[in-house]
Amino acid sequence: MATHSALECFAKAGKMEPNHLFNGFGPLQPAVAIGTNADLDVNTDVFSKAAVTVIYAVLFVVGCVGNSITVYALLTRRSLQNLQSTVHYHLTSLAVSDLLILVLSMPIELYNFIWFHHPWRFGDAVCRGYYFLRDSCSYATALNIASLSVERYMAIIHPFKTKSIMSRSRTKKLISLMWITSFILSTPMVFIMGQETRQGENICTVVVSDLTMKTVLQVNAFLSFVVPMVVISVLNGIIANQLLQMFREAEQDNPTSLNVTVESNRAQSLHHGVLVLRAVVIAFVICWLPYHARRLMFCYVSNWSDGLMDFYHYFYMLTNVLFYVSSAINPVLYNLVSATYRQTFFSKLRYFCLLCRRSPRRNSRPFTRHSISVSNTTTTNFIKETAY
Repeated sequence: MATHSALECFAKAGKMEPNHLFNGFGPLQPAVAIGTNADLDVNTDVFSKAAVTVIYAVLFVVGCVGNSITVYALLTRRSLQNLQSTVHYHLTSLAVSDLLILVLSMPIELYNFIWFHHPWRFGDAVCRGYYFLRDSCSYATALNIASLSVERYMAIIHPFKTKSIMSRSRTKKLISLMWITSFILSTPMVFIMGQETRQGENICTVVVSDLTMKTVLQVNAFLSFVVPMVVISVLNGIIANQLLQMFREAEQDNPTSLNVTVESNRAQSLHHGVLVLRAVVIAFVICWLPYHARRLMFCYVSNWSDGLMDFYHYFYMLTNVLFYVSSAINPVLYNLVSATYRQTFFSKLRYFCLLCRRSPRRNSRPFTRHSISVSNTTTTNFIKETAY
């Protein structure tokens, strides 16, 4: 979900009327044209381009490595697949959508929207397909985050019902339905975007009326941000309150000397779970709200001054960076909070980097220690293995 940088205005009926190009996941600011190919350019200073490129490169490497190892570990590590909940299905789907966003979007964005705004060299089919796939993955990411909150809500608040309601078969069907829904919701992009020739240059731009485009943007903001935001905020708030209550109960308990370690581990796990839940909501707001605010800014602002256009252009780059940060940090927020996953993740990372290999003895320690608190309660077991 992102917008990039190329502008165009052309003269009609003796006066200048602004048109808008559409790059990434949102429209660009209007500009005044003089009638040359230079009008398709955006005056971005080289320092800003270089800075964005470096940031994108770091996010690309971190996000691709993190999400790739996440998918590999969740699909191949039996200890992760045998978690009592179905959370690993949601984590795998989320990692796939984040990985696709980075792989499909970043290279084209850097080349054709950050450094070289024109011409569009990839043809009409790629133009339409690019925006369709990018929107699809963005919808999928938002829906996966929301569904993960629902899964955690069921696992922690209603642990006994979860086994019958959230079965593996139903979870797979739910995730498949989310991806199908994402593709359906992104279908308008195939008809909204297209390649056109302006001032002798091919560009990938909006080929429908401004009203149609703005309607699609507003619907997208509602379905891919407002709805998921409400879901994760409400459910995570309920979960956090439940964990805090359990944390207070654990502190008030008077365990025997044999159970001191068990209760201490349980309390620490509950407190950690609350922090993770708060981090999930905060990260979602910080990474996604500015992006959608920029898109809605385009929809509702009618008078564009030069200063406002300059602000919009650089604000656009900032919001894109934050959007990609979301795809890069999701492995940390949703996977590394599990001790079992964390051990597997770094083991796979060391293996792929050929830095070192883990010994059997190092393999067993975390699992033995981790199992101490598993027998405490069913609810604690869900929290201990993967609070999120």
